[in-house]
Amino acid sequence: MGQVITSVTTNFYRITEVFPDKVLHRLQKEFADRNNWQKQPNIKGTRLASVPNLELQQELKFNYLVGIKKFVESVLNKETFWNGPVLWHDPIGYMNQCHKDQSENLTVNLQVYLSDGSDTQGTHFKNNNKWYSVPYQCNTGYIMFHPTEHEHGMKYESSDIRQSLYQSFRLTKDEMEWDK
Repeated sequence: MGQVITSVTTNFYRITEVFPDKVLHRLQKEFADRNNWQKQPNIKGTRLASVPNLELQQELKFNYLVGIKKFVESVLNKETFWNGPVLWHDPIGYMNQCHKDQSENLTVNLQVYLSDGSDTQGTHFKNNNKWYSVPYQCNTGYIMFHPTEHEHGMKYESSDIRQSLYQSFRLTKDEMEWDK
């Protein structure tokens, strides 16, 4: 069927059927050995982060995420540039506090869930003082515009392991220095 993008609210979209099964399984296999992944402590728990292998990164960029990039550019009416993809592994009990992103490199965020879990463990997005989220289901996720202007994060601790692909887009050809 292919990717389906539907509006949840202004600047927040749900995306389903992101990857064909073969690609989804290749992404999921990347989680098998997490011994050398970077540890990123948060409000509750420690996230593990890594980048997919280079061949898979290129395949994602040029074959499977290109339609999403075109959608993003049609909404912004501007060309965008890729930031590197990141794989995230969040343990049971993990919680990413609600926040606004700080980097000028982050104009649009895409997070694709690569595992199933309860609906409460997805990312929440605040727009006009109301919170929204998309169901936490494997091979679905969200596209968030202007994450530096909108509060977002987890409202509840994860009740299951969360595994996902995070891809962001920027408006500048060259990356700006990342805020610490």
